[in-house]
Amino acid sequence: MKTISTILEELSAVCSNISNEQYEELIKLLKQDRTFYFAGEGRSGLVAKAIAMRLMHGGKRVHVIGETTTPAIKASDVLIILSGSGKTMQTVHVGESAAKAGAEVFLVTTNQEALSHDWCHAGLRIPAATKHRLPEEPATIQPLGNQFDQSAHIILDAAIIDSLQSDHLQDEMKKKHSNLE
Repeated sequence: MKTISTILEELSAVCSNISNEQYEELIKLLKQDRTFYFAGEGRSGLVAKAIAMRLMHGGKRVHVIGETTTPAIKASDVLIILSGSGKTMQTVHVGESAAKAGAEVFLVTTNQEALSHDWCHAGLRIPAATKHRLPEEPATIQPLGNQFDQSAHIILDAAIIDSLQSDHLQDEMKKKHSNLE
């Protein structure tokens, strides 16, 4: 139980220290009637898929980069990338390609410098530990990028809830949930 308590304390500290301005910008983006694409590598990619699914449950048009049914991105679309370092080679390539197509790119990362990439239109810095254990990252008992991935999942799920506020949100999401299980 001590490990669970410590992890929860870590996540609370990380989630409490994000920029309110960046968080509100994400909510504003998620409220828009646009098609959303999600990308990420490794565990961050798995979190991106989970968040994409949740946004789809909220009634949005959503695709995940790398899936066989993902159409070409267009200028009116949004790409949300999750990358702890913000400089993973595949992540940078996808971000550059989306920006070249005219799409808006929103980066979720621990790396403030990565938010200034030419291809990055906006983003959210999550002050969490990554596998690199840089001096400015918070301490964690968790391995690799667990703290970033967990924090990203919580924060993005919260942003979706905030962007879809409705008295009937639960009922609306149930209608979109898979019925082929």
